Amino acid sequence: MTPLSEEIQSKLDSLQSDLENIQDEVLLTSVQDEVEEIQTTLAMLPSKLRELRTRGYVFSSFLEERIKALDREWGKIDNTIALDIRRRARELEQELNEAEEALSRALSGRSIYVDRAENAIESLERKASSAKSALQSKYSLLKKNVDDARNKTDQAQKMLDNIDESSFELYPAEDPVASCSAQFMESKKDGPKGILYLTDERIIFEQKEKIATKKVLFITTAKEEVQKLLFEVPVGQIEKVESSQKGFLGGKEMLEMRFDSDASLNSALLRLRGADNDEWLRLIGRVKSGEIANERTEAKDEEAIEEARSAPTQCPGCGASLDVDIVRGMREMECEFCGTVIRL
Repeated sequence: MTPLSEEIQSKLDSLQSDLENIQDEVLLTSVQDEVEEIQTTLAMLPSKLRELRTRGYVFSSFLEERIKALDREWGKIDNTIALDIRRRARELEQELNEAEEALSRALSGRSIYVDRAENAIESLERKASSAKSALQSKYSLLKKNVDDARNKTDQAQKMLDNIDESSFELYPAEDPVASCSAQFMESKKDGPKGILYLTDERIIFEQKEKIATKKVLFITTAKEEVQKLLFEVPVGQIEKVESSQKGFLGGKEMLEMRFDSDASLNSALLRLRGADNDEWLRLIGRVKSGEIANERTEAKDEEAIEEARSAPTQCPGCGASLDVDIVRGMREMECEFCGTVIRL
């Protein structure tokens, strides 16, 4: 047998590699994995959401019905997709057998057989890709909605986990809305890292990070965990929130908040991590306006609300008259004459 030329041998090796790499595509493995993930997610979402409600997450009241609707929609197409996957996989397996036979004949080195093998493998790749796209088109929108529901429950779970470990306490009848990792930019390039919380009453930033306590030749040799409340502002004292494009970060990555004169600080510049600025803008706006209450699964404690509204008119420390506007989320006030802090 005449030895194959280097060019032909390289071509055959490449075709063999291509055929091996397409095995999973022929079996439609990625499609089957996605279908199984949809089924698994829909099966676990109801119990996961019930657990979140038990732990105190009272917002996104639409989730229960949305999950039920998604489950009904999946039930209508589940069997059809399963049958279609099997049918298309059988067709592709036949094409695979033909491509393998073509490659086997091409091992003789004859150009005509090498070209036929190349055409057969390219045809198989196209058909596998087409079958995958056709199947995914039947459930892609549903998958997107299922993923969205799962992400919302994952975010709520992470928020509640963070609150369980936080250095501060929620007020009675205060309910958490959202949280995300963030950096409180005290300068243009740096600031403490931690977690930004939004409740129906406050915007809160808690530092939570490991910082270097010892360095040797610029190499950190010891760290300690720092966790402390850096600021909390009633949502009623938020005057303006906007996304800011800062050149030193090269993009629209900053959330800039300005507070009224009664707040404990004038403003805060935050770099959100793993969260969308525009989504937080909308959330803060809906909390501030009270619109978020439309998503509650249970009514807020009216007694606690009434207590917050009943602000004192006289300072218990010095007897001076108090003239402070009570805003949403405000739980204490300070006498401007003697500095006495009065809980509301």
